[in-house]
Amino acid sequence: MQRRKDLNRREFLHQAATAAGATLLTAGVGPKLWAQVAGANERVNIGVIGCGGMGNSHISTLLKLREEGLVNIVAVCDVYTKRLDRAAARTGAKPYRDYRRLLEDPEVDAVLIATPDHWHAPMTIAAADAGKDVYCEKPMTYWKDLREPQEVVRAIARNQRVMQVGTQGMSDSIWEQVAERIQAGALGTLIHAQASDCRNGYIALYDPTRTDPDLKPGETLDWDLWLGPAPKRPFEPGRYLSFRVFWDYSGGVGTDFFPHLLTPLVQAMGLTFPKRVTASGGLYYYHDGREVPDIFSLVIEYPQGPSVLLLGGVANDTGLPIQIRGQQATLTIGGPGAVVDPQRAVNKEGQREEIARTRRASLAEHWKDFLQSVKTREKPRSHEVLGYYVMTALHMGITSYLTGRTLEFDPQTEQTRPV
Repeated sequence: MQRRKDLNRREFLHQAATAAGATLLTAGVGPKLWAQVAGANERVNIGVIGCGGMGNSHISTLLKLREEGLVNIVAVCDVYTKRLDRAAARTGAKPYRDYRRLLEDPEVDAVLIATPDHWHAPMTIAAADAGKDVYCEKPMTYWKDLREPQEVVRAIARNQRVMQVGTQGMSDSIWEQVAERIQAGALGTLIHAQASDCRNGYIALYDPTRTDPDLKPGETLDWDLWLGPAPKRPFEPGRYLSFRVFWDYSGGVGTDFFPHLLTPLVQAMGLTFPKRVTASGGLYYYHDGREVPDIFSLVIEYPQGPSVLLLGGVANDTGLPIQIRGQQATLTIGGPGAVVDPQRAVNKEGQREEIARTRRASLAEHWKDFLQSVKTREKPRSHEVLGYYVMTALHMGITSYLTGRTLEFDPQTEQTRPV
């Protein structure tokens, strides 16, 4: 992606970041807003880009929302005809093999992007420039280039669009409830937080030896279009079917699992950009051609605290409890909600507090939040500025792992440097 040379880039991004809780980021004159082109009760017309495993999960949800009168699925797109034909048959939508043709469709109000990571930023920017609102699967952008989340923030603001990142756990009410308690001072000064996603056993999406006899580049599959901005490489079924284990297209568990862990922590604790990030881990068990580590951990330091530990892996399923530690109390999330336990050494009169969630997370809840935002133009729960904060930390973490260096973020230039 070519870097824009606007002189006010840093000023703009700073303003966008500080406006994360505002109802709309504006940047000049953009396309007409939903309220100007449709009534409040009209369905939102969705175009689906990417009809693989996650894309089909979204299609299943959208079909249910269609029954509720909330959406129409008017277009589907995939570079693999097998997946495209199946999605078109399920939805009755117009099929496209090239996402650019779908974006030209005037019937499409908003797009779902459920493609490999390396396409997220280019497609999001193109969709916003075409006047479409965007629901993009996590991670918001590819891990390697910090300019990508910056450009996404700019494109969404420039075009006055709404964007939801697919971290559906953000639609769990517990995070809003926890944020209220933290803001009220229930934990005192924040010291440390931790979360994990640890798995074991066979995971098809992490198997680089997978194959599909129907995959035929030049016939059923447009391999060159699938590669797009990624390095040009000869076709290998595993690269297409299990892209998450190759650095060219993904950051492994660092960008597959960690957005779900870090996004709600950043939001609940009111954090923005990290100060320093250090990573460790390795490829200790799997030696099947994958490139990404099977155990990966990040330590993320924020300027005024706290320190955050994330642990993820695919070779052992013993994880860490989700906890936020303050000087006055520790908050643990799990089961029906969360529990606040006072630190007795300094908070002898404090009472244990139980917080019961009022809404569980689901794809449907996350979509309903997005659809409501499309109509109101308010920011959804997992918006692009929050995604920028998260992608900054993950970019630093994967770069740290690959270089063996701790990375530091410069808030003045919004760039990173090795320590």
